[in-house]
Amino acid sequence: MRDLLIIGLLILSACGESFENIDPTEFNKKISERTEVETAEDLMQVYYNPSLGEGNPVLTIDTQSYKNGKVLITLIHDGLLDDTIRALKIIMIAKKEKGIWTVFEIKKNWKCRDGRGHKDWGIDQCS
Repeated sequence: MRDLLIIGLLILSACGESFENIDPTEFNKKISERTEVETAEDLMQVYYNPSLGEGNPVLTIDTQSYKNGKVLITLIHDGLLDDTIRALKIIMIAKKEKGIWTVFEIKKNWKCRDGRGHKDWGIDQCS
């Protein structure tokens, strides 16, 4: 299954999609005693809990479980209330053991608003 995870990440990279890596150390400290975080969706919501406010934001969370117990969690927040960034994607790889989650990887990228930069997922600054 680890091979499938690596293949999946290689496919994302091969499509030209770049990501900004985020060190999960501080987040792992935050969740180390949080036994109420039951699902992968709960975990992502603890990590990313925006104020959706006005407008028409769309927040989706998808998960893919592997036999080794790891879970690939993908959050997409479209319709951001931001002048330059239209959508944000966060990908997390985590595993729950003995009621506690451990996050192994967090990465993110975004799409710019029309006329503000790249329209595909990437990490170049939006203007």
